[in-house]
Amino acid sequence: MSPLVRKYKLTNQQIAQILDDFLEGRGSPAAWDGFTLGMSFDDAEHEKIRLRCLRLGEEFPPANPSEYCNEQGREVIRQYVTQLRSEV
Repeated sequence: MSPLVRKYKLTNQQIAQILDDFLEGRGSPAAWDGFTLGMSFDDAEHEKIRLRCLRLGEEFPPANPSEYCNEQGREVIRQYVTQLRSEV
């Protein structure tokens, strides 16, 4: 990997907020794209979450084409929010 690639350092709470905003429709599509496509994390767990969220639409295809993923995919995101908020 190139040393010029910026690695982001966000807290668990910041990532949980990004995910929660997405679920609640408060975040913009650009914010979600920034998280899933535009960021890379030093923290291995944060990077794992980002990569899983990136692929949720493929893993859990939506019935409605205007949605990112189906309810099972949204549940995965909810579980990440709970996990991130419980870890200090």
